Amino acid sequence: MSQTPSQKNTRSRGSGGRLLILLLVLAAVLWALSRGLKDHEAPPAEAEASPTAAAAVAPAATQPPPTPEPTPGPPAVDVTSWQLRLIDYDHPLGEDFAPPELTQVADGQSMDSRVAPAMSALIADAKAAGYSVYFCSGYRDYDTQYAIYWNHIYEYTTQGMSEAEAHAKTRLAVNWPGSSEHQSGLCADILESWDQEMEPWIGGSGLMLWLEENCARYGFVVRYPDGKTDITGVEYEPWHLRYVGQEAAAYMMEHGLCLEEFLDLYQVG
Repeated sequence: MSQTPSQKNTRSRGSGGRLLILLLVLAAVLWALSRGLKDHEAPPAEAEASPTAAAAVAPAATQPPPTPEPTPGPPAVDVTSWQLRLIDYDHPLGEDFAPPELTQVADGQSMDSRVAPAMSALIADAKAAGYSVYFCSGYRDYDTQYAIYWNHIYEYTTQGMSEAEAHAKTRLAVNWPGSSEHQSGLCADILESWDQEMEPWIGGSGLMLWLEENCARYGFVVRYPDGKTDITGVEYEPWHLRYVGQEAAAYMMEHGLCLEEFLDLYQVG
């Protein structure tokens, strides 16, 4: 049967509509596929971590450990200088020795004028830290040392000791006349009060502990340390400070050396 013109136009419009719908569906599918491909693409190059950023977040274990600072050796000091002079029974000052000049420091006691300011500063700082300080003994001349020494001998012999025993016991605490550091004016006996006992057991607490921890800042050392009697010939005296200069004092106190051991580092007898 033949179609009328209106029927032809209707079929033509229906075919064109279906084609348009098909094209739209196809475009939608292509668009969806393109989106999916973009989602799986690698991130742009500029988003990648730079070598610098990667290093910044590297684990700490990958970094090399710091090189430890070397322990410094003995200081470059003149061990033949006046402040490092070894004074003992085998290295006496002699009967006529006296410091070049004396300065009174505290409690009627004097020291070599070259070290008096350092001792004055030490005493002032100890007091500022809350300690009572008594300058028991500074410079002593030969005659004073002679009297102290022989008074001890007399006391021990009257207690029944032989003279040899009295000398052996006395020399642990009192130097032979002419070989005392007190005659040099470079040392000081520092106590908390005039009546504090001068016995080894007072070390390690109170003012004695403060002196041990701080004396090197002023150029002093505990001259007769604990455990060094076989070297120094003198028992532990935490109250007896000897001036040796700040560099030597810092090294000696840090390394637990007495003066004899320190001088041996430089092969000086």
